[in-house]
Amino acid sequence: MKLDFGYGHPMRGNRYDKALDEFREMGLLDDLTIEKPRLISEDVIRLYHTPEYIQRVKEVSETGESVFGEEVPQIKGIYDIILLSVSASITAADYIVGEGLFDVAVNICGGWHHAFENKCRGFCIFNDVAITANYLMKRKNIDKVMVIDYDAHHGDGTQRAFYRNPWVYTISFHQDPSTLYPFRSGYEDEIGEGEGKGFNRNYPLSPLCDDDEFISKFNEIPELIEEFKPEVLILQMGVDGSRQCSISSMRLTKKAYDYVSGLFMRLQKKHGFKTLALGGGGFVHPMLGQHWGVQLQNFIDK
Repeated sequence: MKLDFGYGHPMRGNRYDKALDEFREMGLLDDLTIEKPRLISEDVIRLYHTPEYIQRVKEVSETGESVFGEEVPQIKGIYDIILLSVSASITAADYIVGEGLFDVAVNICGGWHHAFENKCRGFCIFNDVAITANYLMKRKNIDKVMVIDYDAHHGDGTQRAFYRNPWVYTISFHQDPSTLYPFRSGYEDEIGEGEGKGFNRNYPLSPLCDDDEFISKFNEIPELIEEFKPEVLILQMGVDGSRQCSISSMRLTKKAYDYVSGLFMRLQKKHGFKTLALGGGGFVHPMLGQHWGVQLQNFIDK
């Protein structure tokens, strides 16, 4: 099964194959343990999404005739494809928490941070970030999860999922949302509500953000982790802020992604949390695999 939104759409079926080719070229596959995802049941999807919305996705999947929207075209069989993607995130979570075999696990076909509980948005149908965080807390007895998202686009679906929740600390680094999708959220004054007030942070970056600006914004992360003490850190490691990716206007290079992933591994070693890294944006080759690859190397070398 391939996740392919059709000709002219950034989400094409060979996206992950090409990333794996770059991992192979970099010699990373020799140092990784690659596992097949264990298929989850619908009740896991319901940890975030409404039954009505899940049924709608199934109906589109069966006929391929209804339309989600311009960003997510109708695709026959899409339910099974997205279910497999979310299953990979859940399987990765099990490997670091349930079975405790690894300190770091990765699902590059993950990071679907725009989907709301009742609608698809921004290429995203099921929000595996929100589903997995809820799974960790409700099924694996994890008390505190921190989500750090550095895709070029604000992780609005994830923020929405936990805006009133003090046990999931959501942090997003992204291009100034007044200049880039999703436009309506991702501003500094969005800090959470109710019990969740103070547990949501946004770091809007200038439209032409370079490596130095990006790296400087992470200065507060060690202190936030020290204070919150997460048991699991979920990373949405989108690389569509690269200067080679025209879907944003940011100007990042591998240096930026190498720095932040190395920072998280140093903090993991100090504080002992587990790390689940999910893919995210990035739609130009070979940049996608190379920029993900530099992060994987830090995970391997931790």
